[in-house]
Amino acid sequence: MPTPHSDTAAARAHFPREQDVFNDIARRAAATDRGESDLRADIEALVESGLLARLTRACLPGGDTLAACDILRALGRANLSVGRLVEGHANALRLIRLYGGPAQQDATQQDATEGAVLHGVWGADADPPVRVTGCGGMGASLRGRKKFCSGLGLVRRAVVTARDDRGVPQMLLVDVSDARRADPGSWQVSGMRATASGGYDLTGLRADFLGQPGDFLREPHFEGGIWRYLALHTGALEALAEGVRRVLGPRATQPLHAARLVDLVIAANTARLWLESTALGVEASRPGSLAVPRVLLARQAIDVTCRHAIALAERAVGTVAFMEGSALDRVRRDLAFFLRQADLDGKMLRAATALESSDRAVGEMW
Repeated sequence: MPTPHSDTAAARAHFPREQDVFNDIARRAAATDRGESDLRADIEALVESGLLARLTRACLPGGDTLAACDILRALGRANLSVGRLVEGHANALRLIRLYGGPAQQDATQQDATEGAVLHGVWGADADPPVRVTGCGGMGASLRGRKKFCSGLGLVRRAVVTARDDRGVPQMLLVDVSDARRADPGSWQVSGMRATASGGYDLTGLRADFLGQPGDFLREPHFEGGIWRYLALHTGALEALAEGVRRVLGPRATQPLHAARLVDLVIAANTARLWLESTALGVEASRPGSLAVPRVLLARQAIDVTCRHAIALAERAVGTVAFMEGSALDRVRRDLAFFLRQADLDGKMLRAATALESSDRAVGEMW
């Protein structure tokens, strides 16, 4: 297995010709953040360049994990909102590959190789929560709503969850292309505005069962998959450090500014080391390993690192970090919001529980 530092052609993703794609995404980010345009052009560029298909294949079981880290970091540097949608697409196709039947896998094969249809994973229930109301030859009938659905108007097929009477989630694959069911007005937030998130009414829709009850929570694919978010966070942290470096210019050699810039670059590299080692570990993990708790530790470490970096950046450049329309303002808002992923305390407690019960000494656990 390659190490996090192995920069061989086989271990790293190189995309010099596609760098223009990331540059264009970054250039459009301010307009999408203001709501002047959506992310359609960005997604189309990723499809046409082959980057979306490359990322999807890299995120599938047995894929090139380091390549996935590199592409997701590049997207995090360019625009976290684009990265959020693309990660959801890759996650959905991974779940279909893991748990779908032959017909479902065949139907999404083109999407894995070409990115023809954008997918998403919508798990957060609104009121009323999503329930299966009937089953038949045409699949399941649904009732209820989802919230925090990313990519309204862009995502055409979503993996959604519905809990049974025991509270166990069942995945379903559903067509969500009907824009009349979407409620984008509920997404009134300070960060990640361009994800076009909001509510979606699934009442009356037909869906296909995906896998068995409880598959959605199976490890190492549930919490273990957090490394894909961490790659986006790391990319945004790198963009934050680069933004401060550019704003400071020659002032970066002044002692206090030098200390802040150095700390920012150290923070970005620390996050990358956590990311790559844990991503490789979890994708190669076996039942009973501590790879998933290690991802949860990485989640905590990168969260703390990013929040400290945001404070450093604000102190280093002052009001520039808060000027509407500036790249630094957008990056710090998007990153601060994205870091607030659900159940952070629960993730920390699950990691601590695994550490407490381990029969290995600290330093020998991985």
